[in-house]
Amino acid sequence: MAEEQVSPANVPSSDTNEQELDPIITQPHGIQQQVKMEIVRMIHSGESPFDIIYHVAKRLEDVSGEPGYAKYVEEQIRAVYGLALEHVKPMKDELHEVEERLKRIEKSYENPAFTEEEHIRIGFAINRHKKNIERLKVMIQKAEADHADMTIVKN
Repeated sequence: MAEEQVSPANVPSSDTNEQELDPIITQPHGIQQQVKMEIVRMIHSGESPFDIIYHVAKRLEDVSGEPGYAKYVEEQIRAVYGLALEHVKPMKDELHEVEERLKRIEKSYENPAFTEEEHIRIGFAINRHKKNIERLKVMIQKAEADHADMTIVKN
C-alpha cells in the first residue's frame, strides 16, 4: 500500500482546527440537542406555544442563514392565530408593538425639522395607529370573553 504523503497543503493549520472545534466545545451535545433542551425548558416554564414556535423559527433562521424567516413566522402566527382565530397572546403581542410604534411616531411628530406636509402624513399615521390600537383592544376583550385561547388536542 502506498503511504500517504504529508505536506503543508493537506495538514490543517491550528487556526482552522480551533475554528472547527469551537462549536463542539461551546455546544457539547450538538445544536439539535441544545434546541431540544431549550424547547423542554420553555414548556416547563409555562411559556406560550407561540413563543416556543418563534424561538425555534429564530434558531432555524440562524442555522439556515435565511434572514427574516423568524419575522415571517411571527407575522403568520399573528395573522392566523391572532386575528383570524382570535387567540389572545398573538393579539396582545401585536397590540404592544403597535403601541410602541405609536410612541415613536408621536415623538417624530414633535420634530420641528419636518415640513407641514410631512407633519400631515405623520399625523395620519398617528390616527391610523390609534384606530388600530382600539380595534385590537376590542378584539382582545372579545377573545378573552369567549375564552378563545390556545388549546392542544392530543391525537
